This record gives sequence, C-alpha cells and structure tokens, in this order.
Amino acid sequence: MSSGVNSKSCQYTYIDFDINNTRSNLSLAAAFVDATDSRYGFSSKHLLRLGGSELSRIKESLLMDHEWGSKEGVAEESIVTKLPPYGSRVVFRLYWDTAPLACQNFATLCVNGGNSLDISINPKKAKPAPIGESGKALTYRGSPIHRVVPGFVVQGGDFVMGNGSGGESIYNGKKFKDERAGLMMKHDKEMLLSMGNSGKNSNSSQFFVTLGPAPQCDGKHVIFGEVVSGSVVINEMERFGSPGGEPTVPIQITECGAYQHLLTPGCGCWFDRSDPESFSGKTAEFIVKVRVGVLAPTKTAAERFRSALGEHASVMLVAEDDAEGIHLLAKSLENFSLDVIIVAPASRTSLEESFFEVPSSWTDLGNAPTRDEIFLVSKPAEALSAVMSKSWLSKRDGWILSGSFV
Repeated sequence: MSSGVNSKSCQYTYIDFDINNTRSNLSLAAAFVDATDSRYGFSSKHLLRLGGSELSRIKESLLMDHEWGSKEGVAEESIVTKLPPYGSRVVFRLYWDTAPLACQNFATLCVNGGNSLDISINPKKAKPAPIGESGKALTYRGSPIHRVVPGFVVQGGDFVMGNGSGGESIYNGKKFKDERAGLMMKHDKEMLLSMGNSGKNSNSSQFFVTLGPAPQCDGKHVIFGEVVSGSVVINEMERFGSPGGEPTVPIQITECGAYQHLLTPGCGCWFDRSDPESFSGKTAEFIVKVRVGVLAPTKTAAERFRSALGEHASVMLVAEDDAEGIHLLAKSLENFSLDVIIVAPASRTSLEESFFEVPSSWTDLGNAPTRDEIFLVSKPAEALSAVMSKSWLSKRDGWILSGSFV
C-alpha cells in the first residue's frame, strides 16, 4: 500500500456524495440542452447558462421529444436542471494523533488505495485502485451509503457487499484493533467521524457520521475525525433516512480524495458537461461553491448579502455585535471551513486590525493569498462581483466558480 498516505498528505480528506442520482439526472438535462438548443430555442448549449424561464421548459420539452423522451429510465422525476443547492462535497479532518490506524485506513481508501494523491482540480488519471482480498478494489469510490437513521448516523464504507454486512481494511484485508484513545472519546455531538464495526476489534472499512449525540456508541466505536465543511450535505442525506436505517433514495460516493486547502475546492459539486471530443461524450467538471463568512452591522443587513450571493455561495452570517460569532468566523477561517470573509463597509472600522490578519494555518501552507484576497470589503449588491474578481479563488487556474454562470 502507498507510503505516501500519512498525516501530512492526508490530514484532511473529502468525499463527494451523489444523492438520489442527482449527478446523472443533471447530466441528462445538460446533454439534452447541448443537442437540441436550436430545436427548442435555448439561448445557450450550456445548461448552467440558461435563465429561469428556459430551465422551466426543459422538463416538458425533454419528455415530449420523440428521441429523448423514449430513452430508458427517463421520467419526470429523473430530470434535474439545476446544481444541488447543498453541493456534494464533505471535508473531514482526521485525528491522526488519536487513531492512526483508523486514519491510515480511511485516508488510503479515500485516495483510491493510495493511487490518487494528486490534489489538483483536474488531477491526472490515477492508476486503478489495488484489488483487495475480497476481490474488490480498495476504494470508497462507487460505494453506497447503506444506512441513514435520522438523529443518529449516516453510515457507509461497505464497498464489498454494499449493504453493511461487508467491508475490508487495507491491512491485508484483516480486521484491525480498536485504538484506545479514539475509543475513549465521546460521541457527544453531530458531525463526528467514527468507525463502524461488528464488535470489539472488528474494524474494516465501514464508517459513520453522527447526526447528534450518540452515547450508545461510546466505548464501542473509535472516533477518528470530524466534518469541517459540508455538514449541509450530511443533513440532506438525513432527510432520506428511515427508522430502520434503509435510505429512501440511492446515495453513492462518486469521488473521494485528499484535501489540501488552497489546492482542493472545499465546496461544490460535479457537473458532467457534454463534450463530443471526449470518449464518453462528456467531461466532468467540479463547480466550486465559495464558502463565505459575512460580517455586517446587523443580522438583517447580513441577510442582504445572502440574498445577493444566492445559490453561488455557502454563507455564514454574523452581526458585528456578536462577539462569539466573530470569534467563530475567525476560527472557521483558520480551520479551513471558510474561503473568504466579506465585511460590510460600515463594519470595517469597528473591527480591530488583528481580525484581518491571514491565519498562520494558511501561511504555513506556502503561497498563501494576500489579506485583500481573503477579506473583501463590499456592499451586498457588489458581493458576488467581489468574490468573482477579487478573491483568491478567482485566480486559481482551472477552478470554475458557480458565479461565473451568472
């Protein structure tokens, strides 16, 4: 197994979840628009560049089209015309100091058995994941979320059987021991990452994310990480859970890998653009949704920024009289849970200059953005424009920001 997987290369990992076949359903609409733009009078061959009135015509046009409407599996509920507002990406911070065996196992399975450590936006095609003792590839990619219990857990990682009865570790396929430090931690809040097992010292590849305090798991399951970004994706999966745990819609891991801030997008989703020059007829592109913290004089003023940014950003709102909220903004930036902070002009002068310092966690990575590329002073009406033209994300080669389709 790859020796390149360690606490430095994989301190953070990401997983992209496809809920209810949204990615393939969106791809269908994109292909339809690309092929029939002239026939149906669409203003662009690119689905994401169409306006609301045009988007509203796609479903009926596709279903009524003799060629497209008769394709296998096409139905009204299988046509998606907009990117999912919750995105697809969840970023995890791994507790390497607490549970190194569990972290090594999870991270290796996230990076395609160690073959996908390229963290660029358009990585070179990796070698296939190595085959495990079960005969299945050692990767989470393509495996389902098999259990969702609202208020309790979202569970996956069984790439062997796909139903919770299987799994395989990277350690020659053998189950590995519980690590005491992780076992002693408490499942006392939501968004903790913990090992699934079938009893003492029976860890393989299954994992779960808590949806709230789960004291019944204390002392039985090893906690080895937490969600730092993408909790909305986890919450969206919770909507499709059931008391018995079987998801009411299919949920699948489509991509996964190592996450490094400034080099890997932290939020967004995949879009399969029609591409006649590609062997498959489409090219996968990651559409980046910027994670924005907003600081304004009041909550009401902050809400105007949310409206202005719309679906193109994931937003955390804070009023300037909320000292705890301001601390949370700074901490979230330091922990790579936010990409930029937008400050209303009226709030700029009320803040200490130290608030606008680039976090040391960013500068330690090297080639960190400037202060003015992270902290954007803007009015609500100019907020999206500021993100698109002044933020560090707008200068990343190959990154496609959601706001670029406005």
